[in-house]
Amino acid sequence: MRSPTVFHYARFAEARRYAHCTWQDLDAVIGAAERLRCRDNDPDEFFPGEGARFAGKQAMRAERARVAELCQGCPVRAQCLASALMRGEVYGSWGGVCQPDFQLIQQLWAERVHPVSPPPAGSAAVKETR
Repeated sequence: MRSPTVFHYARFAEARRYAHCTWQDLDAVIGAAERLRCRDNDPDEFFPGEGARFAGKQAMRAERARVAELCQGCPVRAQCLASALMRGEVYGSWGGVCQPDFQLIQQLWAERVHPVSPPPAGSAAVKETR
């Protein structure tokens, strides 16, 4: 696995500001927010396609830019990322962070923040965070 960069540490720091919250509290904030672009887009846009690989710098930059565009200007981007980390999400793009970068931030989170219990599998909370 790649090593975290300044980008990953910066996104981790944004999410860590919410480590004192619960994922339920963050999801309530996200749910109350208005004009979120993720509500107007197909949820599949936030999950890489079957067998997608982002090998190489060019592919990684393209995916990073695509996801950043989807979440550009989002008022709850950091809360979205923090909530996904707390829930133990393992797949997808969260808070403007694409899948491969999310995995590196997830590693930082696991090493440096006490994890909060994720919701039960199949929970409505997991399905309705977008």
